[in-house]
Amino acid sequence: MTLPERSGPPPLVSPDDPVEQVTQPAPRHLQEELLQVLETLPGVEIRPSLVCVPGTKAGHLTPTLAHGPVQAFLAGTEFAHLHPVYDGSLHLMLPPSAVDAVVTAGWGIPAGPTGSVLVYGPRDDAEAEVARHLLLAAYRYACAEPGGSRPS
Repeated sequence: MTLPERSGPPPLVSPDDPVEQVTQPAPRHLQEELLQVLETLPGVEIRPSLVCVPGTKAGHLTPTLAHGPVQAFLAGTEFAHLHPVYDGSLHLMLPPSAVDAVVTAGWGIPAGPTGSVLVYGPRDDAEAEVARHLLLAAYRYACAEPGGSRPS
């Protein structure tokens, strides 16, 4: 996976669990756009996260589509979640090579179990497009679709 480098300094992130973005929250309209992407993916139900703070909206894949490795899920069939509006970051499960690309390009940090990455909330439309590609990569990984580590 090749990603453009994220500009500017990274936001501050809480040092302890739950891992949350403390500064540079994503504008609400960009958070809503990412939630809409998640809502429209085939076989995805939006429910509360099984592993995060109240107000976190998670994508849970229907079991009939959840063919990815166990490492593709945070808990159950939850493969991604969007943190509450005061934060705006995303928590995604990605293949190791994709996690490396996210970290190297400055889009997020490893957080939680292996394959888990906190993707910083997008600050503008261009960053929201990168976040959308990463969200789709997490979905493909959870479905065990080819290209699970590459944005479309």
